[in-house]
Amino acid sequence: MALSALLTTLLVIVLVFVISALPLYFAVKFLGGKTTLLKTVLVSLLTGIIASAIRSQFRLGVLIAFLVLVWIYREFFKLKWWKAFIVWFVQLVFIALFYFIAVVLLATLIGISILV
Repeated sequence: MALSALLTTLLVIVLVFVISALPLYFAVKFLGGKTTLLKTVLVSLLTGIIASAIRSQFRLGVLIAFLVLVWIYREFFKLKWWKAFIVWFVQLVFIALFYFIAVVLLATLIGISILV
């Protein structure tokens, strides 16, 4: 019983990481970067850890963390600097799009008409 609960929890955590990395994956693929879903999940996890460590240690941590994030995208996905920045921006666009679709689907499920 405890083993199945542990496996279920582990599966849910992995699924959450994969779903959270999808916007970055789609953005990199959209701009011609070289990546796999596993690589994207690992980069997403790595950038999250590094960015939070940098933000907590430096006065201008947000700016430094952003530059490090774009540099990591550039190195891991083999992009130019401007494409790495665009990947970051397109990732935000995909996140907004996914949220919009999720809200519309949820509203449809509960019977609220959003789109007229």
